[in-house]
Amino acid sequence: GICGDNHCTCSCLNQNMAYGVKPPALGDLAFNLAETADYIFDHAIFNDCMANVDFCEQMVKDTNPTLLATAEKTSSPHKDIHGYNTIADIMRALNPFTGSFYLETLQVARYTREMYCLFGGRHTHPSTIVPGGCSADITHQTLTDYYVRLMRYFDYVKRVVPMHDDLYDFFLQELPGYDMVGYRDTNLVNWGSFDDPDYVDYDYRNMTNWGRKRYITPGVAINGELVSTDLVEINLMIRILLGSSYFDSWENEPTFVTQDPLGNPVDKNHPWNKQTLPKPQKRDFADKYSWVVSPRIYDKRTDTHVCCDTGGGPFARQWCTAKAGLVDFGYAKATGESIQMVLPKSASLPEMELEWKVPEKSNAIERDRARSYHQAYSALIALHCLERALKEVRAGRTKSWNEFKVPEQAISVGFHEAARGVLSHHMVIRDGKIANYQPYPPTPWNASPRDTYGTPGPYEDAV
Repeated sequence: GICGDNHCTCSCLNQNMAYGVKPPALGDLAFNLAETADYIFDHAIFNDCMANVDFCEQMVKDTNPTLLATAEKTSSPHKDIHGYNTIADIMRALNPFTGSFYLETLQVARYTREMYCLFGGRHTHPSTIVPGGCSADITHQTLTDYYVRLMRYFDYVKRVVPMHDDLYDFFLQELPGYDMVGYRDTNLVNWGSFDDPDYVDYDYRNMTNWGRKRYITPGVAINGELVSTDLVEINLMIRILLGSSYFDSWENEPTFVTQDPLGNPVDKNHPWNKQTLPKPQKRDFADKYSWVVSPRIYDKRTDTHVCCDTGGGPFARQWCTAKAGLVDFGYAKATGESIQMVLPKSASLPEMELEWKVPEKSNAIERDRARSYHQAYSALIALHCLERALKEVRAGRTKSWNEFKVPEQAISVGFHEAARGVLSHHMVIRDGKIANYQPYPPTPWNASPRDTYGTPGPYEDAV
C-alpha cells in the first residue's frame, strides 16, 4: 500500500515510547524530513493525478459541456503565476496522461520519492527508519541532495496553489450548491505530526507538552469547535465500536490496561484493550456488512460517541493547526483563523506569501483546496527541519540513532498522521513480548460502517 512509510514511522514513534529511547536530534529531524517528503509526494499525485480528474476537460466535456464553454471564456485570475490563460486551459492541463500539469506532476512524484529515500532508504517501505532514530548515513551531501529537490518543488507548488484556487473558485461560482457536495458537520480528528527535537522525549507523561510543540498541532473538533489539542486527553477519548462489523465483542476478554501512565482510567473499548476476534458471515446491510470497525471519539460533555473524519488528512491538519494558533516557526504562523506562509525565492519564482483561511464548510472542494495549501505548508516544515539538520551536521553532531532495550512491561502509543489522515499504533508489552498491538490508519475512521448506536461512518454519511 501507499502508507507503508507512515506506518513504519508511527510504529517507531510507538516503540520509542515503549523502550524509553530518545533519538539524537538528527534522528528526529530525519523522521520529519522523510515524512514531509512523503506528504508533498502524496498530495501532489492525489490532487493532480486523481482528485482533479473530476475537474479536467475530458470529464467536464462529457458531463457538463455548458460549463466547459463558460470556462473557455473565463480568464484565470492568477494566469501570470501558473501560466494558464483560461479556466478551460487549466482543465486541459489536468487531462489524464495527456495534460501538461498531469504529466508534470508525475515527474514531481519521482523526485519527491527520491527525497524520501535519502533518509528512508526505500519508498514506501523504508529500511532505515527504525526505533531509536534513523540508520541512514546522513552527511552534508545527503542534505544538499534533499535541498536541491525541495527548492525545485517550491517552484512547482507556487503554481499549484493559485491554479487550484482559480479552478475551485470557478466551480463554486458557476455551480450553485456545489459547496454541499461531500458536506459534513465539522467533526475532525488529527493526531498532529513532526515533533520538535528540543521538546519531544517520547514519555507519555509529558505527551501533552511535546504534542503541542509539533509542527502540525494535534486536535479534535466537534461541531466546528476545537475541543482539545492534548494528546493525552485525545488518547483517552478514542473508542473502538463494532455494530455492523464482522467481529465478535471483546467485552468478556481479559482487560490489558485499566490506567494510563498518569493514572487516568482507560475504557474497555480503548485500542489498548481492543481484541481482534473475526466472525466471517454473509453480508447483510441491515446487520453486519463490513470488515471495518467503527472508531469514535467519546465526548464526555454530552456522553456521546462522535463520528469524526480526517478531512482527507490535510483539511483536519490545517483546520486544527490554524485554530490552535500554536505554530510559529518563521516560514509559517497559525493565527487562530488561518495559517500564514512565506515561500522562499526559488529558481523561477520570487518569494510568495500564502494564507489558508479556515473555511465555513467541510466539503469535497475545500478538502481538495486544503490539500493544495498543505503541499506548501509541508514543504516549509521540510525547509525548516533541513536548516536545523544542517546545523547539526556542521557542528559535528552526525549521530542519528540511539540504542535501546526492550522492557519486560510497557504500554505505549505512537501518534502520527498518514498523508490522508490520522494514524495511531497502540501496544501492550508483557514479559518482554507484544501482548496486544492495534494500529488504526485513516481508513476505519473514514470508511467505518454504522456503529453500535446506528451512526453511519463518514463515507456513508456523506453520500
